[in-house]
Amino acid sequence: MMKLFNSKTVDIIFAVLLGYFAWNRYSDGHTGVGILLAVIAVLNLVAFFAKLNIEKKTNQNIK
Repeated sequence: MMKLFNSKTVDIIFAVLLGYFAWNRYSDGHTGVGILLAVIAVLNLVAFFAKLNIEKKTNQNIK
């Protein structure tokens, strides 16, 4: 169960939720809030890929 909620999984979950809320706000006419939430969702995806890259480099150094 603890493996399910590691930081990379949480980054993906937040990115999906923020993407949904961004689209919801944008479609309701709140463009500024929608763009803000979309930017935060993209930053969560960037953090996810950075963590994958760090983990890959760490695993290569161990072997």
